[in-house]
This record gives sequence, C-alpha cells and structure tokens, in this order.
Amino acid sequence: MGFKEMFQKNSTVISVGILSSVILIIIAGCILAPTLFYDQWIWKYYWGPIVSDAAGHSVSYNGVQANEGYTLLSEITYGITLVIALYAIYKLLKKLKIMIDWRFCLVLMPYILFGPVTRVLEDADYFNIPSVYWFISPLIYLQIAVYALFFIITGYYFEKLSKKTDKTYFFVYPAVLLLGLNVFVTMIWIFGSKYGIHPIEPMIFFLISCAALIPLTYNYFKQKSITVNTLLFSGGLLFLLPSLYLTARWIAGDPWSDSTGVRSDVFVLIFGLVTFITIAVYLISHKYKDDEKFAVYKNPLNLSMIIGHMIDGITSYVSIYDPLKMGGLNYAEKHPASNILMEIWPPLFPIVKFILIIVVIYIFDVFYKEELRNYRALTNLLKIGILILGLSPGLRDLLRVTMGV
Repeated sequence: MGFKEMFQKNSTVISVGILSSVILIIIAGCILAPTLFYDQWIWKYYWGPIVSDAAGHSVSYNGVQANEGYTLLSEITYGITLVIALYAIYKLLKKLKIMIDWRFCLVLMPYILFGPVTRVLEDADYFNIPSVYWFISPLIYLQIAVYALFFIITGYYFEKLSKKTDKTYFFVYPAVLLLGLNVFVTMIWIFGSKYGIHPIEPMIFFLISCAALIPLTYNYFKQKSITVNTLLFSGGLLFLLPSLYLTARWIAGDPWSDSTGVRSDVFVLIFGLVTFITIAVYLISHKYKDDEKFAVYKNPLNLSMIIGHMIDGITSYVSIYDPLKMGGLNYAEKHPASNILMEIWPPLFPIVKFILIIVVIYIFDVFYKEELRNYRALTNLLKIGILILGLSPGLRDLLRVTMGV
C-alpha cells in the first residue's frame, strides 16, 4: 500500500497524530527550553500581542517586548492555520451532508458579524480582564468557530431526531436551552459578576434571546421540524444581538469610555462608496450577462466578497489618510502587507484589494470552472473564508471610526 492510499484510509488518525505531536513538542519545549520556546516565540509573536492589545501599549515578559498588532510570522502562521481549519470544516460539513452555498453563507452571517462587533466593544474598553482576552484576534475567531461547530453538530442531531420523535413536543429542547441561558445570565447579574462595564440587564437579554429564536420558531411551526440552518442562524443571533445592542447604545449617546465623538459622516461616506462600487460591478455584469466572464460577478457570494474587502480597503485608506480632510481621523495600519502598499501610494491598498478579489473570482468561476466543478462546496467555503478575511477587519475599523474609539 502506497503512502497516498494509506493516508486516505487513515487520514483522521494521521491528522490527529500530527496535531497531537506538534502540541506535545511545543509543551515539551516550553518546559525544557522556556526562553526559546515561550519567551522568544510564543510570547513575542502570539500571546504577547494579545496582552498588548488588551493593555493598549507595549508589554514585556522576561525582557522580551511584544507590541500590539501582527508580525509577518504571525500572519503566515494564522494563514496556514486558517487553510487547515477550513479544510477540516469542509470535511465535517461534507460528512454531515450540509450544503455549502449562498444560503449557508447567510446562515453564518451572525457569526461573521459577531467577530468585528465584539472586537469594537473591546476597542471601546467594554470587557474586563481576563474576559477581554477572548475578544481579541485570533482568540475571538477560535471562540466563534467553537460556537458555530456546536450549533452545526447540535442542529444535525436535532434534525435527525425531529424526524423520529413526536414533533408536537420537540420544540421543548431549544426552549430549555434558552431558559438555561437566561437563568445563567440572571445569576451573573444577581451575583454582580462583571464581564464588562455595563452587563446587559436580564430583561433586555430575555427580549434579545426571544428575538434570536424567531427564525427557529417560525421554521418549527411552519414545517414541524428543526433544521441545521435554522438552529445555526438562531444560535448566531444569540451572540450577535447582545453585541449589537451594546454598540447601538454607544452610538445613541451612552458611551462608557473616552470617545472622539460619533462619526456618522464617515460611516455614510464609506458605506456610500462601497455601495457605488458594488452596484457598478453588478450593472456591468448584468449588461454582459451573456458573457460568462462577466456574468459570474452577479453571483451573490462573489458580490459579498467584493463588499467585504472594499469595506476593509476603503475604511483603512479613509481613516488613516483622511483624503477629504474630515478631521479627527488619526488611525494607523497594523498589518505589514497593507501598510507597505499604502506607503507606496495611499489609494493603492483598496485598489489592489479590488483587483485581487476580481482575479480570485475569475480564477474560481471561469479559469478553473471545469476543474472545480466537482469541488463546488469547497470552493464556496473558500469564498466564505475570503469574505471573512475582508469583512471582519473592515467592519471593525468602520465601527471604530463611527464610534470614535
């Protein structure tokens, strides 16, 4: 038996073995050579920047300084980890027979939005230590992945169970989950546990959680069943809506820390530019809809990638260089690659991002269309990953500018 056949037959065991070996080597290195493994590597490039981000200034440990932001090494590491994670998720979704398409992307949208919204709350000093560490990248994205996988697996088994159980009483399961969550939040409130500056009041959280359950309730009473997508979507809303409530509370005039002022004008400008670009791409693709090379850009998932990365590119450019002299925009770029582009010529960053996304879409849907025909689910998952890479930092930066933090 060749290596390829052996790996395909025992891929799960081999993958777990490799991952376990890497973890054991790192643990052993931290114990036997802490200066090399922890101080000069893990602290300097991974954990230190998280602590620095939470503190808002440079930090040091055993004489090793760490700064807020990413390094080239950490970006490469996180990029490789993301690719591996996407492939593992793809294999799981394929095994569970969950269709990966534009509908699935919409279902994931609460989780995609949860990341940047909570990152802005962290920027606004909402969370207390140590809970604040869980809302700094990359830990926030690990947290989101755990939530999403939990609801995907739970939804899968609920969907199977709903086909075998008395459908009249089946809705009691998510109802009990909702009740337990509200009891937990109420107990936190009663005992005064401060995970943030202004813990959400139990009654408000109850109303928010009921609103999150509306899609699940509607689908249940309409079809007398619980599906993976509806449970996944409602589960995401359970996390997103409280964060949106806190963000709206700040914008409405109830800030809990220092702010340079709410900048609705910047929000309108950036949102308007992104909308204009998106409509222009759609109209051009619609005009030449008979030509496959143009028609693919009407695809909702493709348009969403353009939107996500244009929010990121334009927000970075406007907030750092303030081309219209709106005043009060004193931000800086943390990512080395984008910083290099803007140092060459400030508008180059959004322009390059737009061109890259156009090229990526062309490669996926035109150039390698036939080769990827049987891998459409994997292609769509990669597109969702690309969307997240643009929308998450872009929306965070846009909300930061809007809230003045």
